[in-house]
Amino acid sequence: MQPYKNAALPVDVRVDDLLNRMTLAEKVVQTLSIGKVGQTFDVELNDDGSLAEGCIEEIYRHGAGAIQLPFKTDTIETRIKKLNALQDYYVNKTRLGIPVMAQEECLHGHLAKDATSFPIPIAMASTWDTELIERVYSAIGKEARVRGGHEAHTPVLDLARDPRWGRTEETYGEDTYLVSRMGVAAVRGLQGTDETIGPEHVISAPKHLAGYAQSDGGRNFAPSNITMRVLRDQILPPFKAVVQEAGALGMMPSHNEIDGIPCHGNRQLLTEILRDEWGFNGIVVSDYFDASRLDILFHVVDNQKEAAVKALKAGLDMDLPGGGCYAQLLDAIAEEPALEEVLNVTVARILRVKFLLGLFENPYADAEHAKQVINCEQHKKLAKEAADKSITMLKNEGGLLPLNRNEFRKLAVIGPNAHPICTGSYSTKPNKGISILDGIIAKTNGKLEVAYAVGCEIIKGKDDSGETELDRRLNNPQLSTLDQNIARIEEAVSVAQESDVAIVCVGGNTLTSREAIFFNDDRGDRYDLDLPGVQNELVKRIVETGTPTVVILINGGPLTINYIAQNVPAILEGWYLGEETGHAVADVLFGDVNPSGKLPITFPRTVGQLPVYYSQKPTGLFKKYLFAEHDEPLFSFGTGLSYTTFQYRHLQLSSDSMTMNGCVTVSVEVSNTGERAGDEIVQLYISDLVSSVTRPIKELKGFMRVTLQPGEAQTVAFRIEPSMLSFTGEDYETTVEPGAFKIMVGSSSKHYESIVLNVIEEEKTYDAK
Repeated sequence: MQPYKNAALPVDVRVDDLLNRMTLAEKVVQTLSIGKVGQTFDVELNDDGSLAEGCIEEIYRHGAGAIQLPFKTDTIETRIKKLNALQDYYVNKTRLGIPVMAQEECLHGHLAKDATSFPIPIAMASTWDTELIERVYSAIGKEARVRGGHEAHTPVLDLARDPRWGRTEETYGEDTYLVSRMGVAAVRGLQGTDETIGPEHVISAPKHLAGYAQSDGGRNFAPSNITMRVLRDQILPPFKAVVQEAGALGMMPSHNEIDGIPCHGNRQLLTEILRDEWGFNGIVVSDYFDASRLDILFHVVDNQKEAAVKALKAGLDMDLPGGGCYAQLLDAIAEEPALEEVLNVTVARILRVKFLLGLFENPYADAEHAKQVINCEQHKKLAKEAADKSITMLKNEGGLLPLNRNEFRKLAVIGPNAHPICTGSYSTKPNKGISILDGIIAKTNGKLEVAYAVGCEIIKGKDDSGETELDRRLNNPQLSTLDQNIARIEEAVSVAQESDVAIVCVGGNTLTSREAIFFNDDRGDRYDLDLPGVQNELVKRIVETGTPTVVILINGGPLTINYIAQNVPAILEGWYLGEETGHAVADVLFGDVNPSGKLPITFPRTVGQLPVYYSQKPTGLFKKYLFAEHDEPLFSFGTGLSYTTFQYRHLQLSSDSMTMNGCVTVSVEVSNTGERAGDEIVQLYISDLVSSVTRPIKELKGFMRVTLQPGEAQTVAFRIEPSMLSFTGEDYETTVEPGAFKIMVGSSSKHYESIVLNVIEEEKTYDAK
């Protein structure tokens, strides 16, 4: 037995042995992946289950590093047959028998037929529940692995501070600390916590390193003009956390450039910071086509061969999805033989993760086992729990919610997002799950009359969007007009007039805010944040009937819903809630679940307010706009109401001072002063009152979800450590400075109690001599 096939040997020994046996061509193909844009890679099988002749392109006949999203539209059994046949080819019919790694999309569920669909990340961030998020991603990782997947291009760690950006729904919001905690939980769930990747886990490749959501104008691919201090203190910490705390074994750079350097060719970012500073020892995989774009988009090189060399030297290990750029490395190394040593380091990393995954020992999936795991009852219940905790109540004037079944005879369910279900981007088509309409009908169980009207369409015609960037898009969407919806609106008004309560479900869908992909004139970002189409007109007409109205928002990012906020008594933000949407919404509407979500992102009143994220510098919001009726955002970061009420009191520090390397505890008593049990999310913010460089007016540094019965009180404590007070100083070194810090604990970034902590230098001691 060759040493690399001996599972008893250390991984590094196996890697060295295999690498020394490989030809240059065999090394290069390990950096490539099987995958194309606009079409799905597929294979044909012989009667004995083996690959039919001609399925594998010549470049991949002697090996491949990975395959992208393999056979995602096939049934569980068919996908596994095909993937096992592909693995059998590489294991048994190539010279060295190196298995291929299946790389998957797992944003809020494994993107494959019949997988469990969980809430979109911006919704899961609204739970502020890291233990839940870890369980969710553990389930996602398990479903991907039993189907033959090995690596997930997940989680997204970008800070969504410009909601015009079409990928806001993929993020965990605007805040560095919240995104860090959610990211660590997601990576731990996907990978597990062992040194090797067990049979129920996959490698996590967080993205997009770095500053992707800070693109100019909220436009995909636009430059991100970020200073190094902002990058270090705000943008990079989530990526550092998932590397150092969760051991992420993958990383995906960003589409954008920072200070003129495209991220896929940025050696400082991909090697000096990621590997040398943080100790990352996994693989860096390209976002789709971005190695090639060093040439065709950024023009920092003259051709594809130069692009491959630049990316390789920067620290990019794999060229996804199809390897068209890195295939040029064969010619590049022929011209520059010393480059093979750089390639050797890259290939060793790829082989290492394949050994850590156990692929050489067990490259195949078991269809019968997979069918027992995928969308099992346990995972369905987990999806429901996540949806329950994601729903955020923004307004409840007059206590309209929860609805009392005994007070109503007829409910109107209205709106384009009432039915069918919409589960957001990176979801299988058609979306699977329970719509809001179906959930309410099931909940009322015939005891209340439920009338339905679509009210309006959002988009003209058929949704021809694909599931991912690899799926070809035919057209940019067009908004449906008022003329096209007059009859629908009148029908909805009639239904509302005849009902006791109107439940109006509006927002967006995967066509109204999405990733703007590179090809053709594909568009995805927004220049306004109003309700798309004629939905606002629909809401106005329903409100004017005088029927008590509840608005449920199903959408992927903040909307400028000024009319709704002023005129509708009850508002629920649902985001995209996954397959249990209808059941979760119905349970909240009727009070079987008490809403507990808190906003992970600020809602502006208008795009003219942007940027409006809460943690700005002292001068960021210093000057107000002329003629603005309101200076404050519509809904602040951390906001969320409950069917009960909470009181904060007795805020205190264990000591009113601490040394620069010491710690103190801040505590507060939180009590449930209402008549229902409920969850409160207690939030800790800190402000450095005087610093050598300007600092944000406040920053989230801790949070805790507590469950309280009516009349129950609980003391919630946070430990304040030097790392929570540190920042990048004038010399670009991390520092903690002495001085006063404002400590704030409360229910949101707007409502809190505060106290001052003094940080002092340690007294110096001197030798008497």
